[in-house]
Amino acid sequence: MGTSTYRLPARTMEVVINKYVVKLKYCYTCKMFRPPRTSHCSVCDNCVERFDHHCPWVGNCVGKRNYRYFYAFILSLSFLTAFIFACVVTHLTLRSQRDGFLTTLKTTPARYPFDANNSVVCFFSVWSIVGLSGFHTYLVASNLTTNEDIKGSWSNKRGSEFANPYSHKSILTNCCAVLCGPFHPR
Repeated sequence: MGTSTYRLPARTMEVVINKYVVKLKYCYTCKMFRPPRTSHCSVCDNCVERFDHHCPWVGNCVGKRNYRYFYAFILSLSFLTAFIFACVVTHLTLRSQRDGFLTTLKTTPARYPFDANNSVVCFFSVWSIVGLSGFHTYLVASNLTTNEDIKGSWSNKRGSEFANPYSHKSILTNCCAVLCGPFHPR
């Protein structure tokens, strides 16, 4: 009686991308070798190509097919928060020229962002959103993902053999590749 033994596939496979060797990992859940820059999301339970992160605020994975929309969302949100903050400061400045600053703070609805508790919340919300869009602008210009940046996959500290093989060595070309690239099917 013959015994049939099932042999598990190799855990990694090496491919060359732009003269750099990149390891592809095998995903046992999806039963496939993950393409470059793909990670398995434990929340969504599927492999996401060019996986950036799983965003709890939008309730979805951010990856190759929706990164440009996520980036446009946080960029427009940072412009909106900066605009609102500037309008509040302008309103208080113009009104305080007529009535005095303390009287304006007591009577105008624009005083709420400058209230003791709200000013801290307003300050941190503006800078955290602007900081988040700045961080993602750096990632777009470098053609990196949040996942790769956090793991230090292509960090300059690790030497030239670990340089980012996906970077086009130009900020403008990297931005076009990430934000204006072709739409990909599911």
